[in-house]
Amino acid sequence: MRLAIILGLVWPGLLLGEDFASTTARFDRGPVFTVLEENDLVVRTDRHYTQGIKFSYLHRDGELPGFLRSVNTFLPECGYKSFTARYGLQIGQNIYTPANISAEELLSRDRPYAGWLYGGLTLQRRGLTSGRWPALESFEIQVGIIGPPSLAEQAQTWVHEVRAMDLPMGWENQLETEPGIELRYWRGMRLAFSQRSARHVDLIPHAGASLGNVTTALRVGGTIRAGLHLPDSFGVQTISSLLASEGGWSAGDPAWSIYVFTGVEGWLVGHNAFLDGNLYQDSHEVSKEPVVGEWKVGFAVGFRHAEGGFAYVFRSREFRRQDEHNGYGSLFVKVKL
Repeated sequence: MRLAIILGLVWPGLLLGEDFASTTARFDRGPVFTVLEENDLVVRTDRHYTQGIKFSYLHRDGELPGFLRSVNTFLPECGYKSFTARYGLQIGQNIYTPANISAEELLSRDRPYAGWLYGGLTLQRRGLTSGRWPALESFEIQVGIIGPPSLAEQAQTWVHEVRAMDLPMGWENQLETEPGIELRYWRGMRLAFSQRSARHVDLIPHAGASLGNVTTALRVGGTIRAGLHLPDSFGVQTISSLLASEGGWSAGDPAWSIYVFTGVEGWLVGHNAFLDGNLYQDSHEVSKEPVVGEWKVGFAVGFRHAEGGFAYVFRSREFRRQDEHNGYGSLFVKVKL
């Protein structure tokens, strides 16, 4: 006991982490189904990253198919101890356009028309750090198609027809058909000042990386949440986040929660197919910015078996000739089975 007190004075997070883990970290999450819908019409623009939709499903904790059990055993645990693992599936579509969608000709100074239709497989592990803070680690692979088979042209045209908006006229200039693959890794932990404050305020630092012919980048960031009965989760994710989805119902969860959040993330970008163009054939491309920043702010409301919320996302310039930053709205709904 004396040793613990001495170590707690030297490293204040030790005692708080022990206390925090014993009351908030749960490793018996049930399945969760998540829908994410994003669009820039929220900020009255229709350009660049203009639309995204993703459906994700995570199975319950502790139940992995045989080949994923082998993968989970093979992967080392660095800096934390894993207590449970789960797997998930996802499917989604992203749409990218230049700012002027009324022009039929190629706009060489603006970003290309592009679509990305993909599916993904996720392996997640939850545990505790050496300081006894809750931690989450996610490994993911996305596989899909860039170009006309992504159905981005049809999706955007249909939405514009339904909403009686001007139709996009430049899809003949979109990126060529190309298969895409991306490996994704994300690691985060949940910090709080004390057991009592953990129900109302927490900090979630995270880092990760992506590798593939879709995007290759390093990322680091963090989220602050404040509210009532914060859920034992790792923040609100967007479609571009390296963490597809997480959470789920557990018997120890509060009956309801409500909170606001804000977060930042920085990207060091090595490759972005939607700016650099096709990797295997000639296509339209623009000179990307190697460093990109993103800021989000929003709110979420949760109950035992459901959670929903909204985030406004501000993204800095992504390519050299981009005149101004972009923003979009991100809406999510989770059903905890």
